[in-house]
Amino acid sequence: MAIPASYPVADPAPGFWKAVGNFDVNDYLKMTGLTAISLPFGYAAGNTPGARIAGPSMYVAGMIGLFGGFCLAYQSSTGRLMGLIPNEKEASVKR
Repeated sequence: MAIPASYPVADPAPGFWKAVGNFDVNDYLKMTGLTAISLPFGYAAGNTPGARIAGPSMYVAGMIGLFGGFCLAYQSSTGRLMGLIPNEKEASVKR
């Protein structure tokens, strides 16, 4: 590991499903929040006179927000498992 762990390490190299299984409430809130914030931006971006793309633009922006939220949640989850960010719950379970 290039960066030394500041907190107890639960798993030095977590796999995809282990990281997703480690999502907590805050991770799901990040995904939901980014998705909810991106929807009105997509609607506003597609709401141009004469073009009827506000709805599809909103859906695409929502999907981008959902993907971005998932990436942020995944990063937080793996960081907790690898001991890079505070991980009280993960350290107590220890795999």
